Amino acid sequence: MDSERIEEYLEAIYKRQRTETPVSTSALAGDLGVSLPAVTDMLRRLANEGFIEYTANKGAILTNRGNKKALSVIRRHRLWERFLSDILGMKWDKVHNEACRLEHATSPETENKLASLLGNVDTCPHGHPIPDKDGNIREQHVIPILDFEPGQSVCIETVIERKPDLLGDIDKLGLKPKTIVDIEKKNSDGSVELKVEGQHQRLGKEIAELLLAHLVPKKGKTATVEEIALSRLSSGESGIIKSYASGRSMLGRCLSLGFTPGSLVKMLRNSSGGPVLVKIHDTEVALGRGVAEKIVVARNK
Repeated sequence: MDSERIEEYLEAIYKRQRTETPVSTSALAGDLGVSLPAVTDMLRRLANEGFIEYTANKGAILTNRGNKKALSVIRRHRLWERFLSDILGMKWDKVHNEACRLEHATSPETENKLASLLGNVDTCPHGHPIPDKDGNIREQHVIPILDFEPGQSVCIETVIERKPDLLGDIDKLGLKPKTIVDIEKKNSDGSVELKVEGQHQRLGKEIAELLLAHLVPKKGKTATVEEIALSRLSSGESGIIKSYASGRSMLGRCLSLGFTPGSLVKMLRNSSGGPVLVKIHDTEVALGRGVAEKIVVARNK
């Protein structure tokens, strides 16, 4: 049980690091459903064992050892989700809790055979990437569909499973990963209107915020022009700023930083899951990954 708790903490820190670095004790307490003193005690222990770097009143960051351990847990969890869904036929709103029980009791041999049985699939039923056996994980460049603008076509890549009771509704609406939808209208109440396979749908904010997607290039673009999120540029690559996926909500911030449409931007450092360092107008600028994901660029070939 003790080792399971350690794995649960490392997994939670890894997921939180996607949007928050360092990860605060209050965030972990909420994610894990435990008290702040309990989180503080565990973080001190994890730091002593070399899994994290921890600073009081600031939070925790995974070390290389902790990151490797967290990815191992995530790999087992998502493989089990696939097995339960694809082999046993369980509904995708039920597999998460079952996989939580199985992930801690899986030997390396069982893990390898499970992956082989599943054909070394690379995503869980909800679209999250499955780390490979060496601990490598494919970086996703996705944002909530609420952040796209009317007239854009997007491909749903991931469905966040934090509200299992809504997964059944999402399934009935045909909004599983790999579904392409057209954004038609965004309403003041947070709802969004879509076209899915020719059918018009209106999604409430509660469901829409669970759908993460990437922009689909419009038809007619030449093969040499690829519009992608700035966060998808590899170190050394450059691109021309085209637009902002979040429209007006990002406009002021981007302009104040010099990220104007038509400007050349070069990626200096792009570390998996963390902030990016870019050069624009001869100035080096560090951007949070969430911001970089909302700046659309045309990649230079």
